[in-house]
Amino acid sequence: IQYRFCIFLFLFPLFAFNSCIAQNMNNDQKTTHTSANEKSPVPEQLPPLSEQQKQIIKTIGGEILEDQNIRIGGITIHRRERELSFPGLINMTSGPIEVLICTQTGRMHESLLRTKADPFQLQLALILLGAENGARKSGLSIPQGSLMDIEITADDKTRTPVENFILNKKTDKHMEQNGWVFVGSSFTHDGKSMATEEGNLVLTWSCGNTVLDNPSDDGDNDDNYDIIAGKTPPFESPVTIFIKFRKSEVKKQ
Repeated sequence: IQYRFCIFLFLFPLFAFNSCIAQNMNNDQKTTHTSANEKSPVPEQLPPLSEQQKQIIKTIGGEILEDQNIRIGGITIHRRERELSFPGLINMTSGPIEVLICTQTGRMHESLLRTKADPFQLQLALILLGAENGARKSGLSIPQGSLMDIEITADDKTRTPVENFILNKKTDKHMEQNGWVFVGSSFTHDGKSMATEEGNLVLTWSCGNTVLDNPSDDGDNDDNYDIIAGKTPPFESPVTIFIKFRKSEVKKQ
């Protein structure tokens, strides 16, 4: 038995307090001061999390960093920016793809990016960020999951939307920036994350277990997307992957 739209009892506290942590993040974004010698606002140090929040993070294997951001495995939650980041590599520079981000045990022969980040830990980090998992598409009995944007940087300066590296063969243009929907992994009866088992973090073709999926109708078929040759950084280049709420999602919160 698999459960796509629920998480087991030991994770229920995350749902109970993710809105509290998200609200804390919202407050963090507004906390600035202006230096006497500077005209632009300067962010204050992030306020500490409550003991209850710290206990939840500890329970799921996370840690509070010195700057009061949160790390779960290799994934960092940037509280003020309300975004996640983790390291990855350029896994392919040309050819057809069905996966956007996989692990080393995933479908590396058809994935743009690969990472050591664990899919289940990505799911936990998204929940702590305030995202809600749901249906892949809108208009269903189950609400659509939160829509996220994904960007990468190879030089720690310039961020590029991942869609810029992907060709939609139906339109002969780069993939439209429709966001990536938080569907959440299914789980086995003994509590294993199927996304982790299959090695999927983000899919372009909606087939298999994953944390983030392609909400477009073009994601229904396996032969719609190619990597645009010559567009990506070189093969095996280290990159930082950023996941953040789409502007439309921010307005809802």
